[in-house]
Amino acid sequence: MIAIVRLILMGIFIILSSIVVLFVCLLRPRNVNNVHFAAQLYCKISWLLGVKITITGMENIPSGSCVYVANHQSNYDIFLLTGAVPPRAVSIGKKSILYSPFFGLIYWLSGNIFIERGNNIRAMQALQKTKEKMLRDNMSVWLFPEGTRNYGKGLRPFKTGAFYLARNARLPLVPVSASNYYTNFRLNGINNGEIFVRFLPAVSKETITAQPVREIVAIVYKQMSAEIAALDKKNSLSDKSILK
Repeated sequence: MIAIVRLILMGIFIILSSIVVLFVCLLRPRNVNNVHFAAQLYCKISWLLGVKITITGMENIPSGSCVYVANHQSNYDIFLLTGAVPPRAVSIGKKSILYSPFFGLIYWLSGNIFIERGNNIRAMQALQKTKEKMLRDNMSVWLFPEGTRNYGKGLRPFKTGAFYLARNARLPLVPVSASNYYTNFRLNGINNGEIFVRFLPAVSKETITAQPVREIVAIVYKQMSAEIAALDKKNSLSDKSILK
């Protein structure tokens, strides 16, 4: 019963909030702050899901443009993790999102960037244009280097696109770790616990440009894995098993 009521309320919230986001995006199409506005609105649904979000490490965010890399658990990330998306940050998503009814239009008008997976030449061209836009507009990007959802089963191997983007743009890279929630999350659960999101210290642009990309990938992967494990220890979702 809880799940049914929750799904109905979520549906109403998503429709109403999406209308608001679409209206704002139509007033200022492709504005660099549209994503932050949408993220702050969509994350309000977390209380409907019975989840508390705690964000730490904001002091590690650089003052200018940077590349954020975060772990990606499920489609619920759009409601549970988007509250951490800083101002002037957009995401990079697969081009097929553009063809999703209604949401594709919102995603494009919000100023997000599309990349064509499976076509290396076009993907590299998109990353080059992204680099130019970041430097021109003082914009940051938020990526999921795993490339797909991990469903709470641990980090998948990282793709290197985000790291090459930071290297080519000579910008710092900020790892973002979120505690695992997916395996314990239940729509029927009244209290779905707390999710911890932490911004780790940035990898400086000097380090990005001086060391081989594969080494940076390995270092960031290890850092994020260790941080996720540490967050899980304090995460009531894992330790207290309150989600039933």
